[in-house]
Amino acid sequence: MSQYSFTISDQVLRQVCHFNSIDIHNREDEMILFAIRGALPAANDVCLLDYSDHIKFESDHLLQRVGVNYYYPRCVIGQWLPAQQKIAVFPGSTVPNLKVVQRNRKRKHQFNCMVPGFYDYRKGQHPRSNSGYQPHRALRLNSQITLRRANYTLQSGQPVIDYGPTASISVSNPGDNIHCARNNPNTTRVRSIRGTNYSPIFCMSDYYSSYGCQVIVGCPPQYIPRGQSNGDWNAWDKFISNAYDHFAENQTNFKYLLLDSADVLAISEANSSDPTLFKVLHGSTGSQVERLQRGLTRMRSSRTGNPYYSGTIDGDFGSGTAQALIRFQKDTLNGSALGYANESTFRSLGV
Repeated sequence: MSQYSFTISDQVLRQVCHFNSIDIHNREDEMILFAIRGALPAANDVCLLDYSDHIKFESDHLLQRVGVNYYYPRCVIGQWLPAQQKIAVFPGSTVPNLKVVQRNRKRKHQFNCMVPGFYDYRKGQHPRSNSGYQPHRALRLNSQITLRRANYTLQSGQPVIDYGPTASISVSNPGDNIHCARNNPNTTRVRSIRGTNYSPIFCMSDYYSSYGCQVIVGCPPQYIPRGQSNGDWNAWDKFISNAYDHFAENQTNFKYLLLDSADVLAISEANSSDPTLFKVLHGSTGSQVERLQRGLTRMRSSRTGNPYYSGTIDGDFGSGTAQALIRFQKDTLNGSALGYANESTFRSLGV
């Protein structure tokens, strides 16, 4: 296995939960959703218009890291059945599409990127109104999230979008639903990170419909253009059928774990006690979150003289803790913020 590929499995996801203080003990009988930003199914000389091998529930799937470029679907969104120790992965995107941004420059401040965390969704329609474009059953965001608003600039006439640490960060519910990417079976040759052992990947067309929603390649069968069949290219159709009709037909609410591929790769190869990999995110719970809350309570802002956190020490990394952490990081990291707490954050807080 190269530095660009890794296996995702029930065991790896449990390791991820361990390192990020994510509690799933009461969710063993549920379907849990997860996403890995900057990864795609790994394949040798396979045209990935056929997703049938990847969207099956198996004990593990091989993924490879790819760069996120806001044009192509460069993420996987998965379904995890902890009770069966099986997962299925679906190609998609967890970031806005730059073509959409270009067409709507006056609204560029609304194009957001969800920060990794453990969030809540429930079954519902996207878009909310029947008069919206191609309404279809989907999963609607049902919680506050930590998100970034883009730094959008033009360089040599070309648009550049940046969601790095200096981009605006806040906590809200912007309606970033999980829905279809609204794309059809066209191919675009997309090269993975240089140095991988795998062949260049064939993805869906470079367009996908997202202002910040989490999207999966494909579209509902009723919106497939005339003359095109609903085949193995339509990952969305299988994803939503699993959630509504088969494996989770009686489940209304879903937890959604969003991750970066670099973190998943590191955790999949890590010693279980490596302190550099421990983080707490929006949605984390337990003693590490209490530790963070105590540190934010004791630490006072040099600007206001008030403690960064004045809520209950309850071990629940919710909106209040997220906002307090963002304020602290902006004051101590030259205006930038991570949106999560790592070993360095705890050192800065003296806890």
